[in-house]
Amino acid sequence: MMGRGSIKLLLFILVGTAVAGLSLSRYSYSIEPTGPAAVPRSFVVFDGTLYKDKPSLDAYRIRPITLLYESRLFVPNQLPASMPPETIVRTLASELHGSPEPVVLDIERWPLKGDGVAVQSTVDKFVSVLLWVKDEAPGVPFGVYGTVPIPDYWRAIRDPASEEFRSWQRDNDRLERISDRVDALYPSIYTFYPDRQNWVTYAIAQIVEAKRKAKGKPVYAFLWPQYHESNRLLGLHPLDPDYWELQLNTVYQHADGVVIWGGWGTNGPEPWNEEAPWWQTTKRFMNRINHFTPPPPTSLKVQ
Repeated sequence: MMGRGSIKLLLFILVGTAVAGLSLSRYSYSIEPTGPAAVPRSFVVFDGTLYKDKPSLDAYRIRPITLLYESRLFVPNQLPASMPPETIVRTLASELHGSPEPVVLDIERWPLKGDGVAVQSTVDKFVSVLLWVKDEAPGVPFGVYGTVPIPDYWRAIRDPASEEFRSWQRDNDRLERISDRVDALYPSIYTFYPDRQNWVTYAIAQIVEAKRKAKGKPVYAFLWPQYHESNRLLGLHPLDPDYWELQLNTVYQHADGVVIWGGWGTNGPEPWNEEAPWWQTTKRFMNRINHFTPPPPTSLKVQ
């Protein structure tokens, strides 16, 4: 008789096979939480959280990543369309010279769609900033958060043969000079609604489109174990653990890695909670994909 673990593994392989056979014209498949793929593969998990008093996550093979936010790149009261001061950008980049960690620029003030002149200006600005940082830190892998592809939920979940979906792709094509100059793409696939099937459709569409624009470069998706603040009813509420597990597994199956973001509240960094459901789920996920048991806390003595 098969053990419970063997049955789960067989079911996952069957589900994975079925998913692989689906046409990409529809990204839907079973939304029941499944474990990571049975065959080990390269997958990187980055810690982009902002919690205070956070312990080291090295034991779980979760890697650090540097995010450069607008608050560090721009001076106060700059107009939305303005460029960050070149001296500030170059200084920040020079401080990262030789860093082994990837660096992600988080600039969300410039328009990514709409008027062609405005979008062209956005592309020019990103290209300039990327030239500055790469000039100061040529060996550091740089990327840009949530820019290519554009995080457009309603167009991304449409049928790929639809005009809405194709217009989204055309908008992404207008940003190609940005994607050509980064070392990896970082699509944003945060959670806006409790509809899990649509989230899966959205996430896979974003990742597939990112791969189209990446041209072989890695794709690392941003996840957040809370609802996006734009949802007036659910914004900032934590995701159910099984919903979070579904998201981790979906990204594992389709992307090269994930950046876990979070830990920022209305009053700044939130305190770390070792018992938080999202973290317990993440630890189980890491144990499965790494096939190891983390060492016991150093405060415990083994008799």
